[in-house]
Amino acid sequence: MRPTIFLDIDGVLATTHQYYTNRKKWHEMYDCYRFDEKCVKVFNDIIEKTNPVIILSSDWGKKYSIEVMNEIFKWNSVNTVVTDITTDLWGVKFKSASQLEDCRADEILKYVHEHDIKHWIAIDDLNLSPWISEEHFVQTPRANEGIKQSGVKNKILKLIQNE
Repeated sequence: MRPTIFLDIDGVLATTHQYYTNRKKWHEMYDCYRFDEKCVKVFNDIIEKTNPVIILSSDWGKKYSIEVMNEIFKWNSVNTVVTDITTDLWGVKFKSASQLEDCRADEILKYVHEHDIKHWIAIDDLNLSPWISEEHFVQTPRANEGIKQSGVKNKILKLIQNE
């Protein structure tokens, strides 16, 4: 059974450099910026070693369809596709900026429950640990480094390969 990765984009594949200063690499058609090339390289290595199902848990899923996200992945040389996007609970159950992390965690856990997923992890720069246990969550707390941050790749691989 393939593992599932719930994937955030900003602070994971796109670092602060991309979304604050790197406007030269802007995609006019999709109105977005490129992901960090080193983050993509790390993510592609994880994909190659684990062959996961990718579920987008990012705010990008509120703006883009699966088809457009897959075009954005292709444009960024990400070697996989988005299979689905978590349900947007913002404005339905959560309304305050202080609830952003709780909302993201709830969207992921709702998806896990509704699809009876057993082998999964969430990768996010937000701190989801109050709601998602450490055996299912890897945080990239330095948004300027994302998934290329030292030790993050090994933690992801350990969680995916040990379940």
